[in-house]
Amino acid sequence: MDLSFLPNILALSVFIVAFRPFVRRVGAHVHLWFLGWSFILVRLIALSFAAPSGHHHAVAAFIALWALEGCGLAFVMAAAGLPTSRIGLPFTLSIALPVLLQSALSLAGASSTSVHISTSFVFLAPSVFLLLSKQERSRQVFVLAGAFAFFALCTPPLAFRHPDLVSSAALSMLFLLAAYLYLTASQTLTFGRVTAVCGLALWGLSFPTSIALSHFYSQVFVDRALLELPQLLVITGIVVTLLEEYVRRTERMAMHDALTDLPNLRLFEERLIAAMTEARTNRSTVACLVIDVDNFKMVNDTLGHDAGDQLLRALAVRLSWHMSPRDILARTGGDEFMALLAGVNDENHLRFIAGAMMSAASVPIVIDGQSVDVRISIGLALSPDHADDIDSLRRAADQAMYSAKRRGGSLLAFAGEEQEAMADG
Repeated sequence: MDLSFLPNILALSVFIVAFRPFVRRVGAHVHLWFLGWSFILVRLIALSFAAPSGHHHAVAAFIALWALEGCGLAFVMAAAGLPTSRIGLPFTLSIALPVLLQSALSLAGASSTSVHISTSFVFLAPSVFLLLSKQERSRQVFVLAGAFAFFALCTPPLAFRHPDLVSSAALSMLFLLAAYLYLTASQTLTFGRVTAVCGLALWGLSFPTSIALSHFYSQVFVDRALLELPQLLVITGIVVTLLEEYVRRTERMAMHDALTDLPNLRLFEERLIAAMTEARTNRSTVACLVIDVDNFKMVNDTLGHDAGDQLLRALAVRLSWHMSPRDILARTGGDEFMALLAGVNDENHLRFIAGAMMSAASVPIVIDGQSVDVRISIGLALSPDHADDIDSLRRAADQAMYSAKRRGGSLLAFAGEEQEAMADG
């Protein structure tokens, strides 16, 4: 056994154990990164037993190469955001089969050029599978199939002259493909993502670089630590990216309702304050709506809390249909929603939007095969007409909503309407 690999094995083992909690906290896509690093750990263990004088040299070398290719495949799927459960096992196998088959030929010492050339065309399998099946046709899937097809067309000349280099070329393609997919997977480039992309790209380029050095500059010795630098960059980049994702998710959970994924009261108040400040500057109008579900307790009591949750989620979607990008809809209580409408032209415009919300909400919602009638009451208040600070505006809209409920519900009421009606009476 080559004990020089032991420090790397221990360090990677500690990293994988520490990495495991992120799998549960950040999302399902992290499983593939975790799987990739597990393959690298298997590779390091295999390499420690792959000394030329060892009894199990051939088996260990075979395991080491397949583990490295397994890592590359896992990283490609992780970078593309394509777990096996989403794209299907057959398509995943069509990607893995040509890579593993080509390396098996190289390790077996197959000397027939025709065999290597024929095997290179197996890289067309993802494209053929994509054409013949109803596989999901996302951009990432097309990039994957296209890259493998391009490799299949470029490999025969290489297989004809240097068949032993095809597996190294396949490894280079996998890591460069992972770098490209990870680079284009997000519209925002963070420090962690850029670091991981650089590491994956350098990892992919390290295979042809090592071959070139061994062929043309055999006297040059490259320290193993230098070859491991891309792996360290990938580890650093992925960990930082996952921490960034975890922070963003935590911040979102603090500002959004877990049931409906709408903004919560805290975020609504922040946006309302900002909108009212802007409205004072521009001398425009801001409307605050308090929306409450009529007889929601009866739904919970008769159909159960799960049915009530389904009703609230469906209602959140329907109310959102009538919100512009500048507006915000929030869930602020058990069966209470609040809406901010910025730049409202006049009272008639506001009545039209609120009426559209009531019409959308009034369509029965089917829950567990049972049609449930939904009615909502809406209270409306305008700034600066009814109030000029956030607390007073919310209170005015809330009182208007209760006024609508007192009059039988399934109504919309403006702030001050009840007092005006009483004065007229």
